[in-house]
Amino acid sequence: MLLPRSMAKEQNERMQGMCDSAKAQVDDLLVLLSKSKMLNILYILNCDSTPLRFSELKKRASTSSTTITRRLSELEGHGLVTRTVYPTVPVSVEYSLTSDAKALAPSLDSLFEWVLNRAEKIV
Repeated sequence: MLLPRSMAKEQNERMQGMCDSAKAQVDDLLVLLSKSKMLNILYILNCDSTPLRFSELKKRASTSSTTITRRLSELEGHGLVTRTVYPTVPVSVEYSLTSDAKALAPSLDSLFEWVLNRAEKIV
């Protein structure tokens, strides 16, 4: 899907006005999101209205504890996931999306939609 000329022109002007540090932040986000299981974890958290425990995330993402641990730590470090620890025995930890991650969700939904539409055209 191509953008209408007026929208493409507006986006081009906006991109031209971005400073290099803002462009670098976009690059950093894309690198983060391209890591193994990262989008899957964000999607799982976005689809559930309540925080999820580590074990549930691991099960739904169908991946190893190491991968889930690394990705959740990276997401937390970038301010996209909140980690809440409950002083129970054993300790309970729940993860949820931050408001920044929720604001990113429509863009990710559009990305997924674009990929699915494109895949249908290729097949």
